[in-house]
Amino acid sequence: FSMTTLSLFKYIGGYLEVVLSGYAPERFLNLCGNHNILIWNLRKEEDVYHFFISIRAFWSIRPFVSKTGCRIRILRKIGFPFWMNRYRKRKCFLMGVILAAGLVWFLSRFLWNVEVDGNSSVTTETVLTFLDEEDCGYGDRIRTIDCEQLERDLRAQFPEIIWASVQIYGTKMTVLIKENLVQQEAMEELPYEASDLIAEEDATVESIVTRNGTPLVKNGDAVKAGDILVSGRIDLTNDSGEQYAYEYCNADADIYLLTEYPYHDKFSLAHEEKRMTGAEKKRYSIDFFGKVITLPALSGEFECADKTTDYKQLCLHGDFYLPLGIYSSTLKEYRTEQAIYTKEQAEAVATENFNIYLSHLAEKNIQILEKNVIIDMDDKNCIMEGIIKVRTKAALRHETEQLTAPDTEDTEEGLVLNELE
Repeated sequence: FSMTTLSLFKYIGGYLEVVLSGYAPERFLNLCGNHNILIWNLRKEEDVYHFFISIRAFWSIRPFVSKTGCRIRILRKIGFPFWMNRYRKRKCFLMGVILAAGLVWFLSRFLWNVEVDGNSSVTTETVLTFLDEEDCGYGDRIRTIDCEQLERDLRAQFPEIIWASVQIYGTKMTVLIKENLVQQEAMEELPYEASDLIAEEDATVESIVTRNGTPLVKNGDAVKAGDILVSGRIDLTNDSGEQYAYEYCNADADIYLLTEYPYHDKFSLAHEEKRMTGAEKKRYSIDFFGKVITLPALSGEFECADKTTDYKQLCLHGDFYLPLGIYSSTLKEYRTEQAIYTKEQAEAVATENFNIYLSHLAEKNIQILEKNVIIDMDDKNCIMEGIIKVRTKAALRHETEQLTAPDTEDTEEGLVLNELE
């Protein structure tokens, strides 16, 4: 048993805090130990001993008290029996306590909190939706949930998940997920039998490594948008170097291109600015068994306000959650005023916009090599423009044009004559 469970059993049975004094208290303690009588939190203060003992054990030590000539005085009575005795005349109160305890016991059979951790590509909302579809989510009966089977189902449903752990403590379920962070290039299902790799924009070929297909460019070549870089058509030739047939495939190659992106950003120096007034209002909503009930507002709403919301779910102890929570929203009023950016402010805004643009390029696996941009301002506008040199990987495909095979009669006759000779 855990310490919490033992403490609960002691409280339900009731126990006493007592003081032991007299001629031979050590002999009394030895007799208790020899007869397996439990006492705890024993401490000595001057000539007396303080300790705790259960009600049942207290009645069994009376012979030891007489035998050793000791005296025992009760300091405190602790536990449920003494509490019941104190409120024995308040029947309605006791009935309410019993009903509340029964309700808590009933609610403890269900799941009222689900936490997902460790996920990145698979969103929390997606996992929670899957759990609800499997009847293993919020409000479902705990005893019907097979954690090991649910772990297998998660791995089968989401290929990105390579490891999953489902644990239930109290009325809370924790789903721990580990995803495959190494991005593997899976073979894409193409809608055609043969395809070319083509240039998406004007660029210069930095490097090319062909695995399948016929390369039509080499390192250092300048290409234009739409040019074929690797063809999906392979020419078949005989020993004399004469072409006699074509073979088709989906071109496969690592092609890195160097190109330049023009950048242009223009915005007005005149803008609207938030001014916080300092006025605040609170709004509350109750989450009851998954249904949100918004409490009526005692005052009017702000015309313009920023809203932040905090949620707290009722938790009796540890992981024992109940289907009751409160949403607390704070509204902070603000007013909009017309303002003009200073030079420093405009440069900061332009730089922020530029960094956002670069982050979007990075998300597309475009490598930034060089940035040549300038910021200019007139009386009304701020302009940031320039050139960004980048490295991209060619991935645009186009269906390969299939040609008619050349007449092979003359070629075959030539092969026969060569063999005769």
